[in-house]
Amino acid sequence: LGDVVKVMGFHNSTPELKFIRRSSLLLNINIDKNTEKDLQLAVEAAAKILVEEKLEVVEFTSHVDLSKDPGNYVIFWEINGEASEEVLSECCNCLDKSFIDAGYTSSRKVNAIGALELRIVRRGTFQKILDHYLGLGTAVSQYKTPRCVGPTHNIVLQILSENVVKSYISTAFD
Repeated sequence: LGDVVKVMGFHNSTPELKFIRRSSLLLNINIDKNTEKDLQLAVEAAAKILVEEKLEVVEFTSHVDLSKDPGNYVIFWEINGEASEEVLSECCNCLDKSFIDAGYTSSRKVNAIGALELRIVRRGTFQKILDHYLGLGTAVSQYKTPRCVGPTHNIVLQILSENVVKSYISTAFD
């Protein structure tokens, strides 16, 4: 299924598994290694800023953009309303600072990884991604929003890119 699991023991001869992470989700550019859990924690930290504005992150995903040097993390957010430029800039900086992996922070400080980018997508973008996967034959009960969109997911990247309404570049490490 593409999940990384740990065998915790056995029940008779059947292994008892603990879910660790999806194998497809590891944000990595240089010496950084950020997992789905790291991404989730960063999004939760930054989303607290939105809560003060009575807004929330409806859905999110990420992408490692290597089209320029140095590469950078791109986080896509769909939110349930309009937030001010100041609030979204603050969210972007918070996301960047919330990745606490030593490889990430040291790489950001020496510009071996570029500034994180937060892209806000229009409402319904993640529904379009779901519709895409359903069109490929994925059962709705088996669908999970991809938390990291890799280079092999061109159509998903295209859907995301075509629906970006605002973009913010982190200044957290300037």
